[in-house]
Amino acid sequence: MKLKNLSVLFLFILVTMVSPFSLMADSENDILPLGPSRHKYILDKIEKDQIMRTSTGKTVTLEDIVNQNADTDVFIIGEAHDNYQCHTFQRDFIKALYKKHPRLIVGFEFFWREDNEFLEQWRNGRISEDDLIKRTGWYKRGGQNYGYTRLIMEIIKKYNIKTIGLNVSRSILRTVSRKGYDKLSPEEKKLFPTIHIPNPEHEYFIKSIFGTFAAQVPMWFKNIYNAQTCWDVVMAESMRQTLAKKQYKGYKGVIIAGSNHVSYKLGIPFRYKKAAPKAKITTIVPILMPKEEKKEDKEEEEEVHPMMKMMAKSLKPAAMFSRGIADYVFAADQPLYYHFPIIGFTLEEKDGKLVVTRIRKNSFAEKNGIRKEDQITAVDGVRVTTLEQLRLLITKKNWDDSVTFGVVKKIELKKE
Repeated sequence: MKLKNLSVLFLFILVTMVSPFSLMADSENDILPLGPSRHKYILDKIEKDQIMRTSTGKTVTLEDIVNQNADTDVFIIGEAHDNYQCHTFQRDFIKALYKKHPRLIVGFEFFWREDNEFLEQWRNGRISEDDLIKRTGWYKRGGQNYGYTRLIMEIIKKYNIKTIGLNVSRSILRTVSRKGYDKLSPEEKKLFPTIHIPNPEHEYFIKSIFGTFAAQVPMWFKNIYNAQTCWDVVMAESMRQTLAKKQYKGYKGVIIAGSNHVSYKLGIPFRYKKAAPKAKITTIVPILMPKEEKKEDKEEEEEVHPMMKMMAKSLKPAAMFSRGIADYVFAADQPLYYHFPIIGFTLEEKDGKLVVTRIRKNSFAEKNGIRKEDQITAVDGVRVTTLEQLRLLITKKNWDDSVTFGVVKKIELKKE
């Protein structure tokens, strides 16, 4: 199946029209008046490639952030997990911070505490990147392409920066989300020392993300919210406990996590401060720019007043946000295509087989004849029987590469 020249068929491209004024909030969750900032009622805009200090509304550089926050103990940086520019910003910030403060510890949401041994072995050159991915079970836990994280890990390896996993086994969080926090064992509950401190603004924020369903099924949301809070607590505690060790006195921490764990200082920052009130924390989150448009979508724009069209032509594309969302924000582009290609099918492991359970419309998979109930047996001639094996092979693909699947098709012989 050839990836070249098939980009127009790429499944996960969601196109939205830019408003006539080229100014928009890509997410309503970026313009909420929440959190402790006294600037939370100020709506502002950010343009392409800008970084802004929200307390002043002025643009800054990475070096400015480092110099303006020399006394910060922990920098917490949000991301959209599949946005390439978010990760290049994180990489470049860590590089700038290291030059000024080389004693750093970087913690990742997608690594677990139990991965620390393997992270240390990788950092010191005792195991390869492939070994790290396999031993931490990166692709057993999910399908997030490691290529995004690799951008940051390359800087970490270059400067030999201490790296830790922030999370705990998702089985614990699944127990909370499905059965409730009370179903955890006493030992498991010790992982979340600040869980019982209420945070109504955070609950409001998370409920707004889940939408109407959260209000319609309150008991379901209660467990989901408790799981989210546990997630925030354990990530904050992982960094706090590490920095509290004698050998890391004077070190600065950098936490890499999804923006919903960082925004408005309601997630990880709130839990960190409750456990360490004197800690100085600086938060940085991306503001996603308006998505690029296909030619055919531009032709379908809604009718607007001619004066508005004329004004729009003189304005640069920008995104709107509340200045209470973080201490610093940076603009992150949303290109028409993802940085890494996605094939467009969902698989399940059934009795030692990989069975297609879903095909996304207009995806590479659909256009090349893969159907629901097909069995994937090989990738580029390599036999695969688990999702981890398949993901390890697929996620190394780039645009213009080709991939060959071994497929066993289910054929029903019907008389009609």
